[in-house]
Amino acid sequence: MSGFLVVDKPVGLTSHDVVAIVRSVTGLQKVGHTGTLDPFATGVLPLALGRSTRLIQYLDESIKVYDANIRLGSATDTGDPTGTVVREAPLPTADEAGVDEVLRSFLGERMQEPPAYSAVKVAGRPMYEYARKGKPVKAAARPIVLHAVERLSYDRETLRVRITCSRGTYARVLADEIATALGSAGHLQDLARERSGPFVLEDAISMSQLAAIVSGREDLEWKRVLTPGRGDDRVKWRPREEVAAGLAPRVRSELRCLSHIPMAEISAVDAKRVRQGGSLPVPPRGVGFGGRYLVVAADELIAVAENTPQGPRGLRVG
Repeated sequence: MSGFLVVDKPVGLTSHDVVAIVRSVTGLQKVGHTGTLDPFATGVLPLALGRSTRLIQYLDESIKVYDANIRLGSATDTGDPTGTVVREAPLPTADEAGVDEVLRSFLGERMQEPPAYSAVKVAGRPMYEYARKGKPVKAAARPIVLHAVERLSYDRETLRVRITCSRGTYARVLADEIATALGSAGHLQDLARERSGPFVLEDAISMSQLAAIVSGREDLEWKRVLTPGRGDDRVKWRPREEVAAGLAPRVRSELRCLSHIPMAEISAVDAKRVRQGGSLPVPPRGVGFGGRYLVVAADELIAVAENTPQGPRGLRVG
C-alpha cells in the first residue's frame, strides 16, 4: 500500500498520534506526516504510506491555507488556548473597514520570528524545551509570504480570518501580530488547516470515517474504536486487507501528488531496466541542469531523476 492519505485531524490528537493510529489499522511500518499540526488545531494532515514516505521531500506544499479564529484582548505564552495569559490589552475599536485595511497591510513578504513554543532548534535543542523550563529563547526571524488574509467574521472580541500563506508561517504568531496592529493583543482560539499544497480538506477522511472502515460499523464513537481507554472493551477490527480495501478510494496516487514535476514516460521493458540499475531517460524539454523530473511507465512512478551536466541522475528509483 502506497500513496498519500489526507486525514482531518481532530482537536486533542498530536500528528504523531494520527500516524500511530494509521500504522496500527493498516499494518504498515512506514507511515509519516508531511507537516505537523498542533494538538489544538484541526484539519489537513497529509500522511505518506509505505514507500511513498521517501517522496515527502519532493512534494510542493509551498502554499498553506488556514481558517484562524483569533481571540482578541489577551495574548498567551503559547499563542493558543492551551497557554497562560501573559499580556492583556483593550479590545479593538476598529470597524470592519478598519480591520480590512490592517489585514491588507500584512500582505506580501515579511519577516517572522518563530514562537517560543516551536520545534525550531537553538543550540541543538527545540525552542519548546527552553520555554517549558521557563527559559524561553529567540530564533532569527525568517521570511514568509502572506498571499491573502481574508476577514470571515469580526465582533471586536474575536476575528476570524482565512490565511493563504507560504510554508513556514506561524499562524500563532500572526494572530498576535494582527491583534497588536489593531491596538489590542490576541491568540488563536481555533485553527483549522484547509490546504497544504495539493492536499485539501475536501479530500480528507475524518476519524469517524476511519473508525467505520476499521470496525465495519457506523454506530460507534471513533475514540472507542481507535483509541480505547484502559479497561475499555476493545472493538474488533476488520482484517487489515479489508481495511486497506476500504481506504483505497481515499488514497491519492504518487503521480497525482507530484504532478508539479515534469514527467518522462518509458515502456514497461525500459522500466524494468531502470529498476535494475539501467540508464535513465533524457529529461523532458525545458528541464534545465539541476531540474527534477519523474520517470513514469503506465501511470506508475519508476524514479525521480535530476538533470545534471554529466547526464540524468537517479534520486529515487524503485
